[in-house]
Amino acid sequence: MLALALLGQAATALADGRDVLADAQDNGSIDDCYSRQELNEALDLARGDQRIYSVTVDLIKGARLTNVTRPGVPCGALPVSAERPVEDDSGASPGVWIGVAAAVAAAAAGAGAWAVRARGGPG
Repeated sequence: MLALALLGQAATALADGRDVLADAQDNGSIDDCYSRQELNEALDLARGDQRIYSVTVDLIKGARLTNVTRPGVPCGALPVSAERPVEDDSGASPGVWIGVAAAVAAAAAGAGAWAVRARGGPG
């Protein structure tokens, strides 16, 4: 049993860019983890038609984010960032909208008063 486990790890250790290309082409996704060197080698080995007409190169570029072999991290796990999430405060606050509504109402009242005055008064 131990020999089979070691053989499996040896096969992964012997992977190269051709293995990455085969993994990408067999079902349209990269299922295994590879080293950055293997992924970069696969990009170098990609044929011209693969670069133009297929998604193989895009799959390999994406795998450089998710399918890189890292000790102690399962394959496909995204790197965890300890940074605080970015807050989106680009929207206007309710006070701004109330001010805009008040300005529009004042402009409408002024326009109405101007129209009444231009006609020569009420009635």
